[in-house]
Amino acid sequence: MTRFIMGSILFLCLSTGSPFASAKMTTPQLSTAITSAQEIDFPDKITLGQIKTSEIQQHVFNFLSPIYRELGIELEVMALPSKRSLIFSNQGNVDGELLRIEGIDEIYPNLIPIPITLYQLSAYAYTINGKTDFKRPEDILRFNVGMHRGVQWEERFVDQFPRYVLRVGGTLNKFKLLTLDRVDYVLSTEQRADEIIATHFSNNNIKRVSPMLKHINLIHYLHKKHAHLVPAITAAINKRNVVLPLTPQDH
Repeated sequence: MTRFIMGSILFLCLSTGSPFASAKMTTPQLSTAITSAQEIDFPDKITLGQIKTSEIQQHVFNFLSPIYRELGIELEVMALPSKRSLIFSNQGNVDGELLRIEGIDEIYPNLIPIPITLYQLSAYAYTINGKTDFKRPEDILRFNVGMHRGVQWEERFVDQFPRYVLRVGGTLNKFKLLTLDRVDYVLSTEQRADEIIATHFSNNNIKRVSPMLKHINLIHYLHKKHAHLVPAITAAINKRNVVLPLTPQDH
């Protein structure tokens, strides 16, 4: 499907720095050149990878879906394990990532960020029997730590001192390790930890550890084959009458 994006191309073509200004072109030639520059091929459908369904992912999908629809693009998601989703997106097997940590393109260079923070989370460590107050966040890495395999902010954090790290699939499994005394601490975003503890471990006396590990900025990514869509998607997000980043209260 072809769409036309109207902008200031005519002005750029007539400016002194443009190749059109130095070349002698007839009016029909100039008109054709401008039309070609304005023409952008928009796909009918975009399929994004996402970490297996969570409340945050659904919230962001509900926010982005009408933005894509306004551009004539139907938005779909494919729920995959965290690392597999990134590999698929980087290879172009899916069209991008619904929501990922800022900076992931340093590791997966075929992903192009939409440079707007859509969600911001606070990350903490959690424990049952361990110390709950440290001078520095990385001090917990002197103990056995459970983490979600493939989640990039967790991988980056434990890489500081990876000796005592146990990786599992899923946040629920991390907290199971904690209740089974297999690890001293687990890493999690505050919102996800609150959901898991309230649903599964309300009687296990799980405590949040201070200080906070980090703020996590989450943004949207497209595969480089859709690089031409990035300005249009960015502009469409900025035009929305919504305060960003989104918060759980916006649901």
